[in-house]
Amino acid sequence: MEQKYHDEPEESKGGFDAKRLFGKLAKSYYWLILSAGVCLAAAFVYIRYTTPLYQVSTFIEVQSAGEVKSNILGGSAFGSGPAATAQAAPDLNSEIFKLEAAALIEKVVDSLHLDIEVMQKGRVLDKPLHLDSLPFTIKLKRWDIDETTPVYKLLVSEDSYKLQLEKEVVKGYYNVPLVFKHDTITIEPKPFLSISKGVYLLRFPGRDGAVGKYASRVSATAVPKGGMAMLQITVKDEIPERAKQIVEVLLQNYDEANFEFKSKALRTEIEFLENRLNTVSSELSQQANKVKDFKSNNKVNDVGTSANQLLGNLVTLDSRKGENQLRENLLTQIENSMLASGQEQIVPNVTALADPSLAAFVDGYNRLVVRKKEILDRGTPQDIRLPDINAGLATAKNSILSSLSSIRQQIRTSNAFIASQEQNSTNRFQGMTEKEKDLNQTNRVLGVKDQLYTFLQQKIEDKKMEYASAGIAGTRIVDWNVSRSVNPKPYVVYAMGFLLGLMLPVLIIVVQFMMNNKIETREDVHSITSLPIAGEIILDDSKADLVIAEETVSPIAEQFRTLRTNISYMGYGPDQKVLMVTSSVSGEGKSFVSLNLASSLAISSKKVALLEFDLRNPSLSERLGFKKSIGITNYLRGEVQIDDILQSVPELENLSFLSAGTPLPLNPGEIILNPRMKALFDYLKAHYDYIVMDTPPVEAVSDALSLGKLADLTFFVLRHKFTVRPSLKLINDLHQDQKLPHISLIINGIKPGYGFQHVYGYGYEYGQMGKGKKKKKNSEGKLKIA
Repeated sequence: MEQKYHDEPEESKGGFDAKRLFGKLAKSYYWLILSAGVCLAAAFVYIRYTTPLYQVSTFIEVQSAGEVKSNILGGSAFGSGPAATAQAAPDLNSEIFKLEAAALIEKVVDSLHLDIEVMQKGRVLDKPLHLDSLPFTIKLKRWDIDETTPVYKLLVSEDSYKLQLEKEVVKGYYNVPLVFKHDTITIEPKPFLSISKGVYLLRFPGRDGAVGKYASRVSATAVPKGGMAMLQITVKDEIPERAKQIVEVLLQNYDEANFEFKSKALRTEIEFLENRLNTVSSELSQQANKVKDFKSNNKVNDVGTSANQLLGNLVTLDSRKGENQLRENLLTQIENSMLASGQEQIVPNVTALADPSLAAFVDGYNRLVVRKKEILDRGTPQDIRLPDINAGLATAKNSILSSLSSIRQQIRTSNAFIASQEQNSTNRFQGMTEKEKDLNQTNRVLGVKDQLYTFLQQKIEDKKMEYASAGIAGTRIVDWNVSRSVNPKPYVVYAMGFLLGLMLPVLIIVVQFMMNNKIETREDVHSITSLPIAGEIILDDSKADLVIAEETVSPIAEQFRTLRTNISYMGYGPDQKVLMVTSSVSGEGKSFVSLNLASSLAISSKKVALLEFDLRNPSLSERLGFKKSIGITNYLRGEVQIDDILQSVPELENLSFLSAGTPLPLNPGEIILNPRMKALFDYLKAHYDYIVMDTPPVEAVSDALSLGKLADLTFFVLRHKFTVRPSLKLINDLHQDQKLPHISLIINGIKPGYGFQHVYGYGYEYGQMGKGKKKKKNSEGKLKIA
């Protein structure tokens, strides 16, 4: 194997290694399969124990706010009115808000008694029941309408029933009120139906609970393909029939609320016209009596032709004056309603004024008043929508008052013109006799009252017909659609469970991959340092300390032989025989590598001395069976000579071992600087071919750096999936600063499948043969193998 040294380390490549990540995912396929299986099982359990929801949808066509003004019954009862103007498109957002309002849902809850839930007890899942499907009816009077009760057990029989909550049982009889937990419950059998024994589950979620539940299940959306007035109402419920009932009752209450809003102004206007008609009727009767009395007292029965002509002109003028007076009164009523103090009220939209712009302003003002009232009834004065509505009310109010002022000015101009015409007719009428003049004047007033009475009757009939039309017009249901189970959807739940089962282990592996800073591949080493790798040692499952002997042919033994061969080809002279083995931190296997490296050199007919220089935490002595024997420490203290500390290793005749000694020194860093150290190495170099030093980790203490001055080659042991990448940067610094001589790397404890060379390349049979021979060797030898 050719090894090259570089003066400077290569720059770290860094970056994201996608290939390596996918390799990790491929190796963890069994976790993916297991996680997907568990999540699919959880999805099955969820579907099995979840009550399905069904969706009922209906498509409705809503009315615009102004449609009530068109007379469905055929226009005015007193003749054809002006042609109906084109209706504006309805505000769908406003209609959606009304349909989803809690006030409307509350009416549905009360109508269908949705605050009573009945279920049939099942072995796995309790099945909700429709109240209409029960052979009895349940009437409930709550102590607290918003209180949520636990689930009661209802046991029914032919003539009585029992309510049970845990150990408390109360017996009741049909058609007789029963007080249970402060609630009054009455169960009445339905006619022509018999009640058989059975067990039901009964629960009262309270009005607020039921309203909240169904408010989240009712939704209204616009249908773009259905035109400008089409909405889709969707209700989800455990029982499709009940969901359809909810839609029907919801639309019924929606139509009633719309009719109430649309007819409120009409009722106010009809009431005003009827009051005015009563007043005019009384005045007309009085005036008729005056004419009768005048003719009887003055014996006047006819009026001349000219007087009749003047009277006709005056009657016409008086009629116009009466109409102006009526319009003036209507203006005053609207103005008083607008300027009244307190909360805004519905303003009667008086069509008698014949002003389209005023009618539009009044309609907009009334809609804003109703909208504000709805918000205040369901919310608080701090609602964020109120400022916009108040601003709209102020604008509409100013527009109405401005229109009223303009109409009043028109009336004044008309009255001034009528007054001038009336003055001319009066001057001409002065030539008549006083009696005829008085009679004509009395008849003129009578005619005015009669025309005003007829006009009011016509307006009242028109408004009543318009009111009836508003009651006839309602929301039109276009189509129904009942879907199957929508929640949960099995294929969606299974798909989500499968994806979640795959994503969870993938996410865990990715997080571990991103946070992992340990050495796993050759690329991890080469991306940080350019120092050569002298050897790669696989993970030994046997846990033996000595894995190489003369006849051992296992894969790990061959790797130590390869390491021995690499040392001989590193290009150094024969005098460079001191090999130092160290590591960054404890636990990377430097003592294991030192022992087997020395053994591999010894079985090649080389005399080898193995020195235990880890004077702080020695382990080789115990592994080789020389625990508490004299050694290097004793020699450096001058207690013994070199020959006294040289110990032969059984079965390895060319290997001598120098233990750390006993007792261990208190100052290892100073004792290794003893002058006798030079004499020790001079002796060893003269009598041995190789000297292998097992030294402490360089990150823990400085002993290895001091001993590095005595070494010729340095082997840094890195442990696969244990040594962290920053340790390689430390080795680079030591190499660059030349604190240790000729550094090479040994990767120890390599697990299979991580891209290292010379690992698991010997074949199964070769490895099995090595294991068999090693076992025989160990059984015959006296060397202690951990």
